[in-house]
Amino acid sequence: MLLLLVACTVASSPIAPGDPSSDDPTTTSGRLPGTNPEEADDADGVFATDRVAEIELTLPRAEWADIRDNPGAESWHTADFRWNDEVVENVAVRAFGQGSVVPGKPPLKIDFDRAVEGQDWHGLEQLKLDSSTQDAGFLNEVVGTWVLRQSDLPAARTGFARLTVNGDPAGFFVVLEPIDDQFLQRWYGEDAGALYSIGTWRYAQGLNPITWGTVLDWYEPQTSVGGDGAEILAAIEATAVGSDDDFLAKVDTETFTRIAVARASMGAIDSFAADGNNFYLYDHLGQLTPIAWDLDADLGYPYYFDNALFMGLVEPWLWSHARANPVTGEVYDDPVHARMMARGWDVDGYLAKLLTGALEWEALDAQVAEWAATIEDAACEDTYHSCTSFRHRVIDLRFFLHTRLSLLAGTEVATCEEADPSGAVATVGTVLEDSSPLGPGLLVGGEHACHGLFATPTAIVRLPVEEGNLELRVGIHDANLNSAPGARVSVVQGGSVLWSQEAVLAYDAPVAVSVPVEAGEVELRSQSLGGEVGGVVWAFPDPTR
Repeated sequence: MLLLLVACTVASSPIAPGDPSSDDPTTTSGRLPGTNPEEADDADGVFATDRVAEIELTLPRAEWADIRDNPGAESWHTADFRWNDEVVENVAVRAFGQGSVVPGKPPLKIDFDRAVEGQDWHGLEQLKLDSSTQDAGFLNEVVGTWVLRQSDLPAARTGFARLTVNGDPAGFFVVLEPIDDQFLQRWYGEDAGALYSIGTWRYAQGLNPITWGTVLDWYEPQTSVGGDGAEILAAIEATAVGSDDDFLAKVDTETFTRIAVARASMGAIDSFAADGNNFYLYDHLGQLTPIAWDLDADLGYPYYFDNALFMGLVEPWLWSHARANPVTGEVYDDPVHARMMARGWDVDGYLAKLLTGALEWEALDAQVAEWAATIEDAACEDTYHSCTSFRHRVIDLRFFLHTRLSLLAGTEVATCEEADPSGAVATVGTVLEDSSPLGPGLLVGGEHACHGLFATPTAIVRLPVEEGNLELRVGIHDANLNSAPGARVSVVQGGSVLWSQEAVLAYDAPVAVSVPVEAGEVELRSQSLGGEVGGVVWAFPDPTR
């Protein structure tokens, strides 16, 4: 079990221009006054998270094989597209993406007006299907973008869909709104500026001074407006050496900083503020503003779960595994974020708003559980991830949110009545009474318990009891332990084993136990069966038990 708590915020300090408490929409979101990105439009049904759509593509089998098995070529092919009962003929389809691209199930871009000029569908020129090969739970993108949008920050809308190609199942996908002219119009009320994405494998640069190549070696124009990168160069110079007035004029510092803090709060190890990756830059009315993209590796990416769990909000790049620039070898930091921190931007104040807003745990956890239930059948039919992997990842996600948000809040985020544990009067081994380091609440298999004992195997907890039934729920409080064989747990009284469970595994739901006992003392025993076991929770139904 992880015990170290890394400081994630800075002390409260004078609030810089662009105070997060400001009501001015041009300083809180960067959008034009009066625009509402959540206003209903014709594409709302496409980006619905309360259902799973059915998509079918029909195209020559050899062309589908080229897309599926040779995704790096990004070759366009023409197909007929069906969404539930709606049909659009002659759409263009190709694979897209970088690190998440897997032959057999690549992410897909569907372009409605490439083969038929001027054709759109529900007001969309394009649609993207995220294969979610990096996220077996299919929820990171959905949760992360929802949190950003609820926090008035620019991010794509999402949905869910099964894909069939030529009658054959092709997998379960997260539907993504593309960042294009339609997105810009919806979010900013205009699309006259240049929109840029980072070039292939050109991360870990951000708005640092360019010491290799030209700006267009790092950034690619994405709309018909084009762009020569002059806006980016002006923002780079203003960030590096410009006056405060010039810096604030050329760079939408509020949106940059809010996205950085929000994504760091979600443990984004692969974002603009962490490794200079996964973002768009838009020249909105002469001010460079960011748009978050590709949140698959937020929210406790399995291979870097600890990095995400303890990521700091002031220097989030220190927690990224990918800080090294693949072109220059330089170690990345985010100069916009660093300058805003030096200016005394109120990280604590904004974090407090997030934790009582989009990152309020109880509402967010309930929403995650609802989304997981909505997609479970479709996710369990996926052609890449197994049903077990899906269910484990959902548990990990809920574990991450509870633990991370408790760390950020400095207290247990679940509603738990404070109470002493039932009472470990003597212990052998390492025992933490009633809690992990995060407060009285413990999460086991996605279920929350407020009262109980936490013991790191091997341990014996001696517990005074009255005659009657000892009511317990037993499980392991940990994550990412799918290779661990778990723990053996038992209840012993007077040398007799009253109850025993041969293996309690990390992703199992709590085991309900009702054991008749005599007045006196019982021992709650836990023994690791090998591997890493964070801790066994003996949860009690109420604090007086």
